[in-house]
Amino acid sequence: MHRSLRKFLLVLAVGLLLTFTAATLFAGGAAEKKGYKIGLSMHFMRDDYALNCVEAVKAVAAKFPGSTVIATDANANPPKQLADMENLIAQGVDAIIVVPFDEKAILPAIETANKKNIPVIAITYIPNAKVATTVAASGDYENGKATGELLIKKMGGKGKLAVIDLGFSLWRIDQRIEGFMDAIKGTNIEIVARQSGADQADIQNKVAGILAAHPDLNAVWATFSNQIVAASDALRAANRKDVLLSGIDADKAIIERIKEGWITGTAAQFPKEHGRLAAEAAFAVLQGKKVAEKYDVPVGIVTAENADEMNAKIWGK
Repeated sequence: MHRSLRKFLLVLAVGLLLTFTAATLFAGGAAEKKGYKIGLSMHFMRDDYALNCVEAVKAVAAKFPGSTVIATDANANPPKQLADMENLIAQGVDAIIVVPFDEKAILPAIETANKKNIPVIAITYIPNAKVATTVAASGDYENGKATGELLIKKMGGKGKLAVIDLGFSLWRIDQRIEGFMDAIKGTNIEIVARQSGADQADIQNKVAGILAAHPDLNAVWATFSNQIVAASDALRAANRKDVLLSGIDADKAIIERIKEGWITGTAAQFPKEHGRLAAEAAFAVLQGKKVAEKYDVPVGIVTAENADEMNAKIWGK
């Protein structure tokens, strides 16, 4: 074979080999690159807030090819949420986003995640926990305070009030109550009844009992969605539109009752914003980016005057 031809074939063979090797390496690198596995531990999934929060986290994860979200439902059961988080860790998730029911009960799982270098992103503040960041850290207190200020304005700073709380200590509920109490401090608003619970039918019966015992009641304040809906149903059954009603959460059912006049106004949480911020923080941490110590969202009050506008802002059209 002619020397120049042999040289040409040799150069061609080397070129093809290099091209094949580069292509193989590139393909191998792409195959090895995987998405992230995000654990999402929800306190429960029985309301609009929870469902929309989950959807928002999944929407962010969809922007990172190959990433998945494993969502769990504690169903308002603290031991189950602890077990849920431990199971997520055992499944090898890269990060955990948690909306706590009882923040004290899940501390052991957070500590385990810390030891395994699994970043934890908290939606609402968790005392004594080491987390990468917190979303809506001050929202509960501010929402409680804002609803207190709303009732002060509507009541003219005086009158008789019933409070519906949870009956046991949870940080986020305690913060709502503290914010509300700080707001009405120094006014002539008198708390004449206080009941607690989470079951909607039970709370409706308790509010009906309060209305019977205090026919001159001016207002009711409640700590979260189930209680607000239950109280509004009790007011409707008694035909008491003269009794003001406020609290925290603006689920779709609550907004409808605001428009109908059975609820005066409530403080809105923004689940899509909570989920988006938490998910974006999780992926940022996993990519080695710096995140803020906390991310807060604005307080929004829903009343009959802005119900449609707020409904679109919170839940979308």
